[in-house]
Amino acid sequence: MTAAVAGGILFGRWVARRARSPEQEAAAREGLPAQPGAVAASGASDAAEPAPAPKKRAAPAPRKSEANKPDPLTDFPCHLGDVVMVHGGEEAWLAGALVFFESLPAAALFVAPEAGADRALYVRPRPQASLVWLMPVPEGELAVGPEPPSTLEHKGERFERVRRIPFRVERAGTGAPDVGERAVVAEYASAGERLLVVSGTGSPRVWRGNVLEDGTYDVLAAGKSTLE
Repeated sequence: MTAAVAGGILFGRWVARRARSPEQEAAAREGLPAQPGAVAASGASDAAEPAPAPKKRAAPAPRKSEANKPDPLTDFPCHLGDVVMVHGGEEAWLAGALVFFESLPAAALFVAPEAGADRALYVRPRPQASLVWLMPVPEGELAVGPEPPSTLEHKGERFERVRRIPFRVERAGTGAPDVGERAVVAEYASAGERLLVVSGTGSPRVWRGNVLEDGTYDVLAAGKSTLE
């Protein structure tokens, strides 16, 4: 049994020597490490060259931040955060707005939430300087369908429609009602007052008020103190 084991060990060593190259055999006899990259006597091929590193993909271009979008209210006589003060004592802090677009911003309805007396201002870009100072008409007080009619009557006063324009709508700031992405804005006039109807998603919304001509109001820019 011992002789058989010894014979198996010697045979294995003989096979291992046959698998070595002459350089590896010489190095083994002298007790030196085999040269790196030596080719085996069995005719094995050279080690394959390392595969090239994969190319890095270019990082996608960053999306334009919402903060970098141009301000659609740049050309308007007032802006979000401003305080509009009417000569005579009333004032409104412009917290939010519905911005109405054709190809460019064509009008804006600013909202100024106040406890029990919300206000709104309908404004057009410069050179138009007049504002329409508005108060909301309670829902159900004036019946208006999805399509604003040519005339409306409110509290005994008759209003004629002077303008009807379909707009694309964007909300800005806080507090502006959600009327959807598309709405029809209809303007009405009587002898001394105005009605504004915005017909979009949900029930049409109505505001009533009067025109403030340039010189009858002041705009206090956002960030300035009313004591200045």
